[in-house]
Amino acid sequence: MDKSYQKLTITLPENLLNEFRRFCENNGINLSSRIAILIKDDLEKKNPLKK
Repeated sequence: MDKSYQKLTITLPENLLNEFRRFCENNGINLSSRIAILIKDDLEKKNPLKK
């Protein structure tokens, strides 16, 4: 099953983005994939509509 993707533009403090980008690169993680995982985790743990 193919997934459909949509581009997201966000604004972050430059130093935070640079640090997170380095973290992802140093750990062999794709930045977009990691952000998607963080969003999914928030939705699963903190979304009262899913319970």
